[in-house]
Amino acid sequence: MKFVLTPSLRSELKEPLGELIRGELPEPYLRIKDRLKGKLVVTVGDVVTENVIKVGIKPAIALYDHRTKRKDYTPDIEADAVLMTVKNPPGTITKALLNAIRKGFGLAERGMRVYIMVNGEEDLAAIPAILYAPYGSLVLYGQPDEGVVLIKVTPECKRRCARILAKMEVVHDGD
Repeated sequence: MKFVLTPSLRSELKEPLGELIRGELPEPYLRIKDRLKGKLVVTVGDVVTENVIKVGIKPAIALYDHRTKRKDYTPDIEADAVLMTVKNPPGTITKALLNAIRKGFGLAERGMRVYIMVNGEEDLAAIPAILYAPYGSLVLYGQPDEGVVLIKVTPECKRRCARILAKMEVVHDGD
């Protein structure tokens, strides 16, 4: 089973799910560094993960796909974490991605850091990350050519993400 992005949702998701911090790299990350300290931080995207680590914050969970702006990219990230690999085609949220994120939070609660390498695309992973994250966690993802989006996980943002997921087309593919 997988959830597939519809054309109407694609335009809705162009709006940031949280606070957009604009600026040239690494400036947005330097501005939010103090807000990340002591929080459970989840990063979605290669550039976001790399820059959060560069400013001295270790994400509890990092999701990346070795691509940025549709080009190959190898982020400069540490490897001292549990590494999971999952398949997730562009424009979808697969059951495998959901399971990896859920399992990742279970490991993070036990003090482990988790990196989830996505074969395909991780662009929509912020949605399930928000759904599974404990309240008060911070989820970050990139807004291409604009900056980084910072989301504080609250009941309202969980409801918004649940509504988005419910609007996606459900495809059963033998899972």
